[in-house]
Amino acid sequence: MRPTRTIIAAMVLCALLAAAPAKNEFVPAKPDPLVGDWQGEGGVVAQVIATGDDAYQASLLKGGDTADKPLAVLKGTRAGDTLQLNGDGWTATLDGSRFTATKDAERFDLKHITRTSPTLGATAPRGAIVLFDGKSLDAWVKKDGKDWLKEGGPPAWKLVDGAMEVVPGSDSLISRQSFGDCRVHLEFRTLGAPTNSGIYLQARYEVNVSETYGRPEGSPSGGLDNCTEKGLPRVRASLPPLAWQTLDIDFRAPRFDADSKKTAAARATVRVNGVTVYDDQELSPPRGAAGRLGEAPAGPLLLQEHGAPLQFRNLWVVPTKG
Repeated sequence: MRPTRTIIAAMVLCALLAAAPAKNEFVPAKPDPLVGDWQGEGGVVAQVIATGDDAYQASLLKGGDTADKPLAVLKGTRAGDTLQLNGDGWTATLDGSRFTATKDAERFDLKHITRTSPTLGATAPRGAIVLFDGKSLDAWVKKDGKDWLKEGGPPAWKLVDGAMEVVPGSDSLISRQSFGDCRVHLEFRTLGAPTNSGIYLQARYEVNVSETYGRPEGSPSGGLDNCTEKGLPRVRASLPPLAWQTLDIDFRAPRFDADSKKTAAARATVRVNGVTVYDDQELSPPRGAAGRLGEAPAGPLLLQEHGAPLQFRNLWVVPTKG
């Protein structure tokens, strides 16, 4: 019996779907001299990202750490050592050492720069509790599946060159110690896209870590995604993939009276690479998976595994008094 046209069409469609990459398939980042920040006179900067198959995208911005939408988004494909981009009326050329862009009478001439967080490599102060010093994962355990506050066994993450690296599918980690009011320092490095991770204060309040450098869409790193109004923060302070970045967080735990009734909301100040993205922000009760935990005076830190590899290092906490 010959297959009908419908069956043949279905077989072809299945073959195409099997061959096509998954929409959210992780793509590792590679060192690339074209990717990153380009800056010159006039205050305009360009953030260039690789989008695959020698394709690139450049966002023209008023500054490297801005809440404003891009002035323009340009796209193009590299031919040899030269990249030509176009978009929103702009034409640009990037040859590895210069980024030149023109639109009518406007012209920018930019050079590649490397930004570094002012708190990168910060030494744990006196009274700090070091949760990761690059040598062991002794301060951490795997969470017990859906019970984020229960220890589920030893961590399965890797130690790589003084960093702890997330192993996809191995589950998130929680600290053996619990914390209330505290100051947290954490360094992280995204290894590709998409990346969706974060550190959860008390295993409840998420401070997002993502790979959205150079992209006007998506939730940027530092977002208190599950406990603030949707759409905050607007400031994007991320560095390019493969660069070490910092999170510095001042956290004030919620207050409760003698009858366990909440009398004051949790609050947090969050700095990404030294840039303040939240300043003493009031936090709502956590939503999503963390919401089932309720709120409490203290809890462990949680480092999230969410299907993508990334690295953390130099993690310490200073308990504080509100």
